[in-house]
Amino acid sequence: MVKDQILADLKKVIGDLGFLAIDIVLSIPKNPQFGDYTTNLALQLAKLEGVSNKQSPTEIANEIIEKLKSFDSAQDNFSEIKIAGSGFINFFVKAEKLAQDLKEILEKDKNFGSSSLGEDKKARVEYVSANPTGPLHMGNARGGPLGDVIANVLLSQGYEVIREFLNNDVGEQIKALGATIRAKYHKDLPEEKQYKGGYIDDLVKNLGADMEGKSDEETGMMAVALLHQEILADCHSMGIKFDLVVHESDLRKEAAQVLAQLKKAGVLKEKEGALWLAPKDEFLKDRETVIQKSDGGYTYFTADIVYHKIKFESGADPIIDVFGSNHHGHVSRLQAAASALGFDPKRLKVILYQYVRVKRGSDIVKMSKRAGNFITAREVLDEVGVDAFRFYLLRFAPQTHMDFDLELVKEQSSKNPVFYVQYAHARMSNILLKSQITNSKFQNVDFGQLQTEYELNLIKHLLYFPDLVSELAINLQVHQLTEYAISLADFFHKFYETCPVLSAETSGLVKARLALVKSCKITLANTLKLLGVSAPERM
Repeated sequence: MVKDQILADLKKVIGDLGFLAIDIVLSIPKNPQFGDYTTNLALQLAKLEGVSNKQSPTEIANEIIEKLKSFDSAQDNFSEIKIAGSGFINFFVKAEKLAQDLKEILEKDKNFGSSSLGEDKKARVEYVSANPTGPLHMGNARGGPLGDVIANVLLSQGYEVIREFLNNDVGEQIKALGATIRAKYHKDLPEEKQYKGGYIDDLVKNLGADMEGKSDEETGMMAVALLHQEILADCHSMGIKFDLVVHESDLRKEAAQVLAQLKKAGVLKEKEGALWLAPKDEFLKDRETVIQKSDGGYTYFTADIVYHKIKFESGADPIIDVFGSNHHGHVSRLQAAASALGFDPKRLKVILYQYVRVKRGSDIVKMSKRAGNFITAREVLDEVGVDAFRFYLLRFAPQTHMDFDLELVKEQSSKNPVFYVQYAHARMSNILLKSQITNSKFQNVDFGQLQTEYELNLIKHLLYFPDLVSELAINLQVHQLTEYAISLADFFHKFYETCPVLSAETSGLVKARLALVKSCKITLANTLKLLGVSAPERM
């Protein structure tokens, strides 16, 4: 690809000019007036220490450009190389050279966008980990597609990935659930003290006589086991499977050992008869947290410390947690505990997502027939389908509040983003089907015939895809994949409306445009695969 040649040439120029090798960042500008590729290399070199002859970024940029112009590859690839701002170097690629990069998309096919960035590295991604005392609701469900797509992206970049779920199957909430179910069974608990919703009646019915002679805690654990299987089944319906399910009841067995390590590290203190995590960090001095209660019992946070110790010891980097925004205070304390145990807390990446408001048009949907006071993921899944469910939950940055409009995501029009994107893929498929062209016929294509603004804008967008996926493996902002897919559909529809494909002026142009359509189909299908959304051949 032209990008690879630019990087190779820039590395050679650095050496020729006497600079030490550094990582070169070459990106695609959002504004086309800044070229097809841009680099801040001159600014990086100007900041290097130990250089005897200090130069400004602009002076260095001029030297780089002059050196590049002497290379045959640069003369072949670029119509122009310009300096912008305080030393950015912008590359304007000749149209025919840009179009030739479609060859790589056609050759790589399903592997286009993949890389070896994470080769020999391990990542662990924990997500959903829903409250086990009720069915999976839309608030927790938002973390499902988010964590799953993060795992997909990391896998595509060569990481070994473990997808994991933490089941909080012990604690006071379990006892309270058990007490509710037993009282409901015996009809002796005031209504205001009970867990709400029809699912409690389901649990009473399913457990029945098995509750006889059982304590509240034992009954609660039986109920949670049923709910846990239901939550995993809902996740499966979302297209999510876990490699590892960890139970809090097992983690608590190792709590004493971990507390001994924390005590040795000097971050525990006794107060009010309980044991508290009291990090030395100035920022956390007012955020002391109970990890062993006065009755000797452990808290949820204790189990999470144990769990993360296991994660760190596995060698995983990054360790990713996808939590609801109500865990905000939990993050810094967890990082402090990791640090006290001797781990680098920077290995832990936490994505906090806001909860979801479900709407039907302009009306807010507040109640569930089954759950009582919230909307279950199952109800929404059954109504809109898995594709719309996943795509729409990934439409916005996780830190933003979002409305899930049931009417919109079922609408078969361009207003519905998932329909719009899937329709674009179906249109690409239909064009190729009508052409009866096979992959082997794309071997000798004159890509130089693709010269229009609509063709070139589409090509640039396709070529950005590998960079985007690599960036997402680092910054984890995977909601950007939905924006990319929508933009690709936009660029494709504009191209299709202005550039005839099957009825183009010459057979050579027909073939070149079909190769472009095929490249679009490959890239969009690969994007949808990362999102866990189907790519229909017809609609």
